[in-house]
Amino acid sequence: MVSTYFTAAGATVQAPPIVGELERLFATLDDAPLINALIGPTRRGPKGHAVQVLWRCFVTKYALGLPSTAALIRTLVNNPWVAQACGIPWPNSIPHEATFSRFFARLANGKYMPLVKDVSRRLVRSRYADTPGFGERVALDSTTLKGWVNGGKRKQSDKDAGWSVKKNTHGKTSYTLGYKLHIMADCETEFPMAANVTPGNTSDVTRASHVLREARVATSKFHPRFVMADAGYSSQPLFTLVQRQYRAEPIIQVNRTHKKLMLKSGIWENTETWKALFGQRTAVERAFSRLKGQRSLNHITVRGLRKVTVHCYLALIAMQAAYNTAHEPTG
Repeated sequence: MVSTYFTAAGATVQAPPIVGELERLFATLDDAPLINALIGPTRRGPKGHAVQVLWRCFVTKYALGLPSTAALIRTLVNNPWVAQACGIPWPNSIPHEATFSRFFARLANGKYMPLVKDVSRRLVRSRYADTPGFGERVALDSTTLKGWVNGGKRKQSDKDAGWSVKKNTHGKTSYTLGYKLHIMADCETEFPMAANVTPGNTSDVTRASHVLREARVATSKFHPRFVMADAGYSSQPLFTLVQRQYRAEPIIQVNRTHKKLMLKSGIWENTETWKALFGQRTAVERAFSRLKGQRSLNHITVRGLRKVTVHCYLALIAMQAAYNTAHEPTG
C-alpha cells in the first residue's frame, strides 16, 4: 500500500487522499481471473509492463474521468502518487501510448472481453449481498454515444458504427453516428446492474430482453418486482416477457399508436401508483449522467463494437467500484 514517499533528501512525504481512494477501488475489484488469463503461461524474453499495472492504469483513467490515453499518461507523468498507486516506479517506467493501445486491444479480444464483463458482474453480486431490496425496482434506458468516426459521405472509418435518430430537448431531430449503451439500473441506488452495447441504429425495445438476460447472468438473485421504461420500450412481447419470465410488473409507458396494448395496459397509467413508480425511472438517466460526466463514457477514442464495448464496461466498472467502495458494510 502506498502511503509515504521518500524525496531525494530522504524526507518523508505523506501520500494525498487520491492514493487511498485508488487503493480501496482496486481492492474492491475481484479481477484475479482476468489478470491470470492475461498473464498466461510464463515465457522467456523481455517481461515488459506487468498486466496488473496496465489494468490498474485503465481503471484509474475511468475512475478519474480522463478523456484519453494521452491524458492518462500526462497524469502518470505529472503525479507520482497516481503512478505509484498503479504500481509504476515513477518516473522512468511509465508505459508508452502504444503499449496501452495494444493492451486495450487484448481486452477487446473475444477471449478476454467476457472476463472484463465478469468483473462488472461480481460488483453487481456484491451489491446484492450488501443491500437489502436491491434490484426489486429497476429501470431500462439507452444513451447515444458519438463514435470516433467520420460522419461525411466518404467511407466510414468505423464500419460497426450506426446512425441514431432522435428528438433533442428542443424538439428537433438530431443525428449521431456511433453507438448505444443500453443499461438497467436499480431505482433506489442508481447502480447500473446490466448493460448491452450496440450500433447506434439499434432500437431500444429490441435490446431490452438482452439487458434483462444479462442481469440474470450476473446473478440468479435477479427477481425484480417492477421494471420501468419509457415509451421507446412499448411492446406487447416485452410486456409478456417481463410478466411471464421475470414475474415482474411492467411499468412501461405505452405508445399511443399501440391501440391494442393501450386497451390492455394503458389504462393503469392514470393511477397514482403507476405514476409514482414510473417517476422512479429517472434513476437510470442519472446513472447515465454520472457515467458521462465522471467516468469518461462520452470520450470514445477507439473504433469497432468490441473496443467500444470494453470502453463502456470500464466506465461501468469504475462507477460500480466507486459506489461499492463508498458503501462498504461496517462491522
